[in-house]
Amino acid sequence: MVQAEFERREEHMSKVFIGIMVLLFISLLLRINHLPKENHIVQLAIQTVRAQASLAENVAVKFIEKRESLIPDFYMVKLAVVENNNEFPVVVYVDRSAEKVILGTLFIRGENMTKREEANLGIPKANVEQLEAPRTTLSY
Repeated sequence: MVQAEFERREEHMSKVFIGIMVLLFISLLLRINHLPKENHIVQLAIQTVRAQASLAENVAVKFIEKRESLIPDFYMVKLAVVENNNEFPVVVYVDRSAEKVILGTLFIRGENMTKREEANLGIPKANVEQLEAPRTTLSY
């Protein structure tokens, strides 16, 4: 009788162990599938800048930083376009699913947020400031 009880508990423990191993395996698979999506966001930003700016092959696009943006469900990807030892900052907004890209200037309450983020990169802009829109005085 003691032997039967021991075998029943041993069988129960092996089922619990197998269940835990299955859960760990599933969580590992979910994590592995999540990593390429994060990398895909940066790649999408770089490809969009290359395509929209019609950059030559000798022009490099460097990844600087990716973080949450002020736009809900979007990441802000900071890039630097490098040509002839000159770096030009670019800010690209990519949604979490890596399907939508916003390339341009983001204004919030009249303040040019894209220009502020580009200034935080520490890369001087070369004669692009004359293209920037001035701060607006819209009331909300």
